[in-house]
Amino acid sequence: MAMFVFPCVSLLLSLAASYPSSMQCDFACMANYGPGASFGYMGIANVGATSGATCAIATDVPTEGFTGGSSYTITVTSTTALGQKLTCSSGDIGGSTQVNTDSTTTSQTYTWTAPSCDSSSSASFRALCGAGGSIDEMWYAEEVSVSCAATTTGTSTSGDTTTVTHTVTGTSTVTEDDTGTMNGAKTLTCWGIGMAIYSWLF
Repeated sequence: MAMFVFPCVSLLLSLAASYPSSMQCDFACMANYGPGASFGYMGIANVGATSGATCAIATDVPTEGFTGGSSYTITVTSTTALGQKLTCSSGDIGGSTQVNTDSTTTSQTYTWTAPSCDSSSSASFRALCGAGGSIDEMWYAEEVSVSCAATTTGTSTSGDTTTVTHTVTGTSTVTEDDTGTMNGAKTLTCWGIGMAIYSWLF
């Protein structure tokens, strides 16, 4: 009986170590596993030499950026059914900064909660797709970064006075407030009228 149990345990341990979930590696650690990098887990010597469709990250974060505290979907895909490890630099994926699949898949969607924009103005994602055993391959996903949506604040003050200078047959200074009411006095030099009165008197 013991002889039967030990092989079964060994098989289970081997299967458990066949996916990226068997390695403890956070966002910073994942920087060590770019294309062609030495790997060593699951009997895989190196990460695949290229990146692209073999393992890719996509998000539904709008082009204008994320809103702090809101949830978005992060999708990891691969051309072959593989295990996945996804990490984020800020915010969380199901309460953690790293998450794994325990089975092979060509596409998996995760829910990411964005950090407060006060604490982090951006976030990045790194992922690995791979499996040991008969598959025996590991691929790196190009890092994807998103930014916090820009916010604008403004102050509107009513009742401001705009000063406009007009010239009306001489010199005239008029102040106009934002209600359209004209205020002020006009000083006119009426040469035509003055000359007419002078001619009549003399």
